[in-house]
Amino acid sequence: MIRALLLLVLSIAVGACDDACTNEVITRLVSPDGKHEAVMFQRDCGATSGYSTQISIMEAGQAAAGRGNTFRADDDHGAAKVGDWGGSWAEIKWLASDRLLIRHAEKSRIFEQDNSVAGVSVSYETVSM
Repeated sequence: MIRALLLLVLSIAVGACDDACTNEVITRLVSPDGKHEAVMFQRDCGATSGYSTQISIMEAGQAAAGRGNTFRADDDHGAAKVGDWGGSWAEIKWLASDRLLIRHAEKSRIFEQDNSVAGVSVSYETVSM
């Protein structure tokens, strides 16, 4: 009984943490064939953490929810240049329907940097600023 109660309290606490985060879309680019979208957004999880810049690749028309599935970075406490939105500077560009380029600020603290998502090949370029 106590174990079940403890699990319930932990699941509510973890769920509450997820609800505290918000995503603000910065850029949404449709692939040349219209099948995918690359969405760059700022994720804010409250006062105890800074803004992060995140990118997801998804089917066209889907909403950006949760964490980015392709790229996640922050400015490493001011070490990297930030964008107008407050998170680490980045930009996205479709090179082809199945190829995306993500450019990001030098000195960004990278949490995720995937090379392939949803059949799309992703390349990265670090930009000195």
